[in-house]
Amino acid sequence: MSAFSSNDRKKMMLDDTQALSCTIEAAENVQGHTVYIMKVQRGASDSSWQVTRRYSDFDALNNMLLSSGLDIPLPPKKMFGKLEREFVAERQQALQVYINFVLSHPLLSSSIHVKKFLDPNNYSFNFVETSLQHVSMVFRSEPEWEIVEPLLDFGWRIRKQYFSIKSKNEAKKRFILSWMALGPDQYLNEKDLASSVKLLGSIQHPYVQPISMSCVSSSGGLVIYDYLESGTLRDILCNTKPRLPFLKKYGNPKAYNAFELPKIRIFGHQILIALKFLHDRGFFHGSVHSGNAAIVGGKCKLLDIFNGIQGVSCLLRPYFIHLKKKIQTVENIDVYCFGHLLYEMAFGSPLSANTCDNLPSNTAPELRSVLLAILSKEALKNGVPSISDLLQHP
Repeated sequence: MSAFSSNDRKKMMLDDTQALSCTIEAAENVQGHTVYIMKVQRGASDSSWQVTRRYSDFDALNNMLLSSGLDIPLPPKKMFGKLEREFVAERQQALQVYINFVLSHPLLSSSIHVKKFLDPNNYSFNFVETSLQHVSMVFRSEPEWEIVEPLLDFGWRIRKQYFSIKSKNEAKKRFILSWMALGPDQYLNEKDLASSVKLLGSIQHPYVQPISMSCVSSSGGLVIYDYLESGTLRDILCNTKPRLPFLKKYGNPKAYNAFELPKIRIFGHQILIALKFLHDRGFFHGSVHSGNAAIVGGKCKLLDIFNGIQGVSCLLRPYFIHLKKKIQTVENIDVYCFGHLLYEMAFGSPLSANTCDNLPSNTAPELRSVLLAILSKEALKNGVPSISDLLQHP
């Protein structure tokens, strides 16, 4: 199945993983305040627009991003002389450095706060309230479930919201509900999509996390699963608590916990077995990463297996979109993402590039072999290996 074939669906849907770029083109004095005029562009397209912001707007954005723990280079405030031409020119340059830093960081640039700052027309909605309305509609016919509270900033997807819920039949058990809008790559009609979600929701596999309920409509999909006390693989690697906001958990972890080789071998094999199970049945995952896998009962299990059929963009899409000639099918995407996950398990932190040719000298030979087979420039000239190829790797 090609990952880049043309989509005939008529409705326009934004790809939230498309990078935004911003150039501060000018500064003007408006009613005693300096206003900075910014040109914002989405991806490599000709789609661009103007946004005007004051320094106080940059400062408010920065306060939203401080929870990341990152040292973001916002220029300091100034009490006097703020309208002097020389100072305004210097601040404009400093603010350009600031916004460049924010947009170059994968987590910061994907934040709803940054999207809203640069693209208010498309991101000023209350995504939590909209998701809650959809969930409430579903629960009218599902009286067993009750919403406890929204889990704000729980994940990186802007159009995916999480809620803590409880079951009237299991009062002491904790559950998580996610509501996710359909994405720009969703191809199935509503009937086939509903059938596919029903089928995926009934899967029982040792390396796929079971769910309590799943359903889909023309607007999005709902999934209910057990609350995982230890969180995801990413929570373990970042040594953080699952319930914390996304930026606080992963922006600048104090320490990373890389896995030893035996665990990498076991968990990597289990993930590949789960992926092969999906692909053998005509499905694919679409967004394999450390936040979509968890250790449950000593086994590594895949989460969010609905991503592919719901057409949502992959977390690593900004990386592999530049490798179109090498990453052309959905299996290629799952394998490429698996390579990034393997890298993160081995070294604790994510790979912040689309390819990798140099690994630490102490990397085990068999681990080095499989990482370079997926991620090196040389290997990508011939395309990534298949899932079956990887399962035969020692």
